[in-house]
Amino acid sequence: MADSRSEDTPEVVESLPSLPTVTEHQRELGCQALREFENQQFGQCVSTLHKLLKERSSDVKVSQNKAVAEFYHSGLKNVEEFRKKLNCFSINPDAFDSLEDMDHAFVYYNQAVLLYHLRQYRASLSLLDKLFQCIEPLELLARKVLLLLVELYLCTFQPEKAMGMLSYMEKTYFNGKHGAGQGTPEKPEKGKDHKDSSENSVEAWRPRISVYKIRCLIMLKSMKMCKRELKSLLNTQTMSTSVIYLKSNFEYLRGNLRKAIRMLGSDPQAQVFTNTGESLPMMYFNNLGCIHFHLRKHHLGAFYLRRAVQENENALKDAAAGGQNRPLHTRGMSRHYELLYNMGIQLLHCGRPQAAFDCLIEAVQVYQVNPRLWLRLAECCIQANRENNDEDRSLEKRLEVIQGSVGSGVHRKLILGCGVGKFKPSSTTPSMPSATLEFASLCLRNAMLLLPEDPLLADKATPSSDDHEGRPTPEPVLMSAPPGNPMKATEIAHLRCSILAASAYTCLCLNDHLMALHHAENLLKQPHLSGAQRYIGHLYVAEAQVQLDKIPDSIGHLNPDLVTDIGTCPPEHKSEQEKTDKNDKGEKDLLADSTEAKSSLYPWFPKDLSRAKAVMQYNLAAAHAMRGEYDKAMTHLTESSRNIGAPPSADVLPETVPGPDGGAEEDGPACHQGTLRSRHPQQNLDHPYSRSCHSTI
Repeated sequence: MADSRSEDTPEVVESLPSLPTVTEHQRELGCQALREFENQQFGQCVSTLHKLLKERSSDVKVSQNKAVAEFYHSGLKNVEEFRKKLNCFSINPDAFDSLEDMDHAFVYYNQAVLLYHLRQYRASLSLLDKLFQCIEPLELLARKVLLLLVELYLCTFQPEKAMGMLSYMEKTYFNGKHGAGQGTPEKPEKGKDHKDSSENSVEAWRPRISVYKIRCLIMLKSMKMCKRELKSLLNTQTMSTSVIYLKSNFEYLRGNLRKAIRMLGSDPQAQVFTNTGESLPMMYFNNLGCIHFHLRKHHLGAFYLRRAVQENENALKDAAAGGQNRPLHTRGMSRHYELLYNMGIQLLHCGRPQAAFDCLIEAVQVYQVNPRLWLRLAECCIQANRENNDEDRSLEKRLEVIQGSVGSGVHRKLILGCGVGKFKPSSTTPSMPSATLEFASLCLRNAMLLLPEDPLLADKATPSSDDHEGRPTPEPVLMSAPPGNPMKATEIAHLRCSILAASAYTCLCLNDHLMALHHAENLLKQPHLSGAQRYIGHLYVAEAQVQLDKIPDSIGHLNPDLVTDIGTCPPEHKSEQEKTDKNDKGEKDLLADSTEAKSSLYPWFPKDLSRAKAVMQYNLAAAHAMRGEYDKAMTHLTESSRNIGAPPSADVLPETVPGPDGGAEEDGPACHQGTLRSRHPQQNLDHPYSRSCHSTI
């Protein structure tokens, strides 16, 4: 979300008494330079500071003030030159631990602002953490440091720390000893008292604090407190662009998607760029793309995301129109890779896996530590290899099953084909990025390695643990997943289930049946399985055991009584705060939740429980036929045929099961081994990346 960050600009240092003693003439020059800087007369300010520097050549503060004025005079374009000058003034940040080093505080603040605009957030945080250790003597600069710290915590997806910093700021500078109107020392006598008192009053700072609080609560998905804070903000401030985008983001997270679209449309879009260089049209179209994704209108969402990519490119062209040097606030304005991430997920749901793969393979070059992104790449490869099973039911595929017959009467024999859905190995190297199952297997290994240790394995290592007893502890943020929010314990558990299911399917396709059995058995042990994942887990285990000649073991996993749920949504594990938020919803909110679909974002077969049991019975019939138990096979086949459209290999099965005359073909059922996997390719797709700060909803 766009917000006001006018404080995130290099700070000019006022002339403070230092050795040698400041004369009256030098003090007048310093005040004059400050007035010229505030009036944006940067050329005159540089000339005044040049005169002052001749008299105080050893004063570091005058030198860095002159560097700041020259940087502004260049239109914030000479970034590298300004950065080199700041490095000459600074000392080792590790030594910044005493009051004697306060003169260097402005240098570190300016360096942190530079790093922020260059999107080097961790480096900027390390500098501000040193400043925070000596925050109290910094006066007005302390507030700017705290606001920049809050912004950096949000940019690095640490909303808990950002909320703590906001609480400290309110307690210390609004209700504490500093007071609301505390100004900087030695400010000019005329014309500045009224300006400082208005800028530093509670009324001037409160909307900024409120906007930051809402952004933190949105990132924490604390809807009840966010709703209360939004009401308070709307009572004290008009509907600006920042407020509109925050309100739309709030409605988006609550599931009121139509209302979120109306809120976005209420923004007049009078300006193209914010004061921090962000493109409002790009943000608008990206947000529309995310909303239409959850409305199941994936093609329309892809259209809006293409518009967002185009607007991002147009913004970069406009920023580079002035020459090679770009202003500081436009250095980090590009959202190219975030948009490619969103576009890849959207195209994957549009049934265009190759185009989605091209987008995501470019995004993974920047977000290598995101396990979700590696899973999406694997799903692109899976869908490119086999989008669905509808083609297996076509007449051409059915004719391929039976190639012909020889003999006649009781001596008649069928000539069977090689079956359907046979895997064709890729001719490329698995390590080369391409939409193949070999590369999918590599992506899934990367995703699994990026996850924390499996709790099941940890429990085996420490069986005598009392950590699970007593009251449950709050879920900590365990790992980052840029460009999205950090993943918590339940999210990691759900992601691990999806990776294991996709790994089992990929290994079956690659004829690595032992690893497929390992992944499928591990999947069934997971505590956070959805009904659909448990269902395909039993099917994958059964097929792997059939391929490993463990048919008796596979029959236990093909029991239709095991099929009790095929829901694609994972079990809910809500915190107490989320339960409170749900109880706080009114009738309108509950009606909105009922109208918006809660089902899977991607259609899959079987659609209902009766068909799922029929598929299980058909595979059970194939397993019994391979064991020579033809009576049981015919019974299960007859029951399954009532609720399921038969696959091609079902044409063969009645021929191989003994008929009334007792004849049977012993070699026929070999083609049924591919039935289990072919009906259930793994599709567990996620929503697009959704930021709560600036560029997306």
